[in-house]
Formats: sequence, C-alpha cells, structure tokens
Amino acid sequence: MGLAGAEIRRAKLRFTLLTGAVSLLVFLVLLLSTLSAALVGALVGALEGLRADGLVYADFARDNIAASRMDPQVTAAVAGIEGVTAAAPLSTFTTAAVIEGTPADVQVFGFVPDAPGAPSGLADGRLPSAAGEAAVDGGGAMIGDVITLDPAGTEFTVVGLLRGAQFNAIPTIYTPIPTYDEAFAATNPGLPFVPINAVAFDAADPAAVAVAIESGVEGVSAYSRDEAVSLIPGIESISQSFGILVGLTFVIGIVVIGFFFLILTVQKLKPFTLLRAIGTSTGRLAATVAIQITLVVFIASGIAVALTLLAVQGLNTGLPVTIEPGLIIGVVLSVWIFSLLAGLLSIRRIARIDPASAVGAR
Repeated sequence: MGLAGAEIRRAKLRFTLLTGAVSLLVFLVLLLSTLSAALVGALVGALEGLRADGLVYADFARDNIAASRMDPQVTAAVAGIEGVTAAAPLSTFTTAAVIEGTPADVQVFGFVPDAPGAPSGLADGRLPSAAGEAAVDGGGAMIGDVITLDPAGTEFTVVGLLRGAQFNAIPTIYTPIPTYDEAFAATNPGLPFVPINAVAFDAADPAAVAVAIESGVEGVSAYSRDEAVSLIPGIESISQSFGILVGLTFVIGIVVIGFFFLILTVQKLKPFTLLRAIGTSTGRLAATVAIQITLVVFIASGIAVALTLLAVQGLNTGLPVTIEPGLIIGVVLSVWIFSLLAGLLSIRRIARIDPASAVGAR
C-alpha cells in the first residue's frame, strides 16, 4: 500500500484524470442499463408481472396479445386440458382517457380477481374486485381518483396503485372482466360479443402443458409466461441495441484502464528495475498495480453511482426509472475484476524485468 499510495500522491493529476474518465464510463454503463430495464419493463411489465404460468393466444396473433381475439368459450376448453390447474380470461385494448383532467392514451386490462392473469406489483391500496374499480400504473393517478374513458364515458375509481405493470409504455388500467366488458362494448358498439385476448393458466410444467393446449384446443398458440414476454414484437431488438451500447462502453472502460497502467509501467521501468535489484519481489510490485487499479475503480464507481442517482432523479421520461442495488454491485464488481485482468499486461511487463540490468537503470 505504501508504494501505491506514494505513487498516487506524486502523480495526483494523472490519477485524477483516469478516475474521472473511469467514473464517466461506469456512469454510462449504469445509466444505459437502468434506462434499458425501465424501457423494457414499461413495454412488457404487464405480462412479466402476471400471476400466471402461461398464456394462450389466437394462432393468428403472431405472439402479440394485442392482436389476439378469441371467443370467451376458449377459456373452458383450456381449463379442460390435462395439467392445467386453473385458467381465466385476460383481455386488453388501447383507448383514450381523462386522468384527473389530463387526456392520455391508456391500456385497459380485464382480469378475473384471484385467478390466473391477475396483476402483481401492488405498491399501494388493493387490487380491484368490484364493478367500476381499477388499479393503475402510471399517468399520475392516485387512490380515489376517477378515470374516464373517452369517448365511451366509462368511469373507473382507482383503488390501487401498481408498479412495473405497464404495457406499451403508457398508463395501464386493470379492472375486473365485467367492467372491462362494459368499457369495451361502449368503445366498440355493435359487436355481437366482447372477445378475449388471452387465456392465462397455471400449471406445474407450463412448457409441456402449452404443447398439450396447442394439440387439444383448435386455433390457439400457447406459451409459458416467460416465453410470451420474450416473443413480444420489438423487445428482442431493443434489448440487443441497449446491450451493444452497454457492452461497448464497458469494453472501452476496461481498455482505458489496462492501457493506462501499461503505459505507466513502461514509463517506470527504470525505477521498477532498481526496486527489483534491491530485492523487491515481483509480487509486491504487482500488488502495487493491483492496489492502484482497485483504488481507481472503487473511487470512480462511487462517483459514478452518485451521478447515476442524480440523473435518475432528474429524468423526466415518463417511465418508472429506478436503479437496482443488484445492478450497481454487478457493474462495479465486473469493472473491478476485468480491470484487474487488464492490469495483467502491466504485471507481465514487470515480471519480465531483469534485475541485473539495474547497472544501466539510472
């Protein structure tokens, strides 16, 4: 620690600049990862948070719940498949609404309380159970507010607030199926019946039961819940795009650290050679590099976390953006470990020093 600290004190500007550069790169990794998770969560949170093991769509829906339309009687057919322990209809549509005087586009979900397909992520209040009640994620709604669909005129009284339950990144309303049917019929008058979009089911082995459902029920496609989420159109490309950005930023940070210490080592070959000549071990010199990398990474990470928290608080994206402690720990540890691996370039160069060459190392 003495050698590492002494060198940092002698080259304060150099190490300060490196710490600043690494902190910005770690900040970008954290911010991009957080925004990616928030965007994907706002697009598919409704399905990710369903209390169901699997979903059944119409086979023409192309893995998209919003494009699926089925007769409500399909629910009974799915419930009759061996391995299905419970099944219930799940419906959704997009419409305009007025939330406390503010116009907004909303996604409305109809579900059966205490059955597969009910939402999770309750942050306050309770889930709706009676006609005219709703739980909401987004839009600035509060418990007790009244949401009015436009132009249908259907009103919902907010009894619960959800988090991580949005769909299509817009305010999402959850209401019991009878109220949903009323709202859908008022928005789409003249329909012979109100269709359902999906059947949510519970099963001990969702993947195997999904295959049985497709074989036993005509005109449907069945998926485990995780599979249904991953197949939502556009989600894979969004995740891959953010993944590439995060990966490139991470690699750049590691390369900067690795080359900085390699250049620093090359510049200090003569002092290192003299230290080797007077008996300083390679292990001690290598430890000096490792300690310096550790100090730079953790100080930079502390700055980056503070910047990320400030950025998240100041963002006004309309998305529920939060930074998870697990993400912070994972990113910081990854940067530290890979930085130490990059530091092996410097350690390798130190190990190749010949103490006998100290005669000319002045």
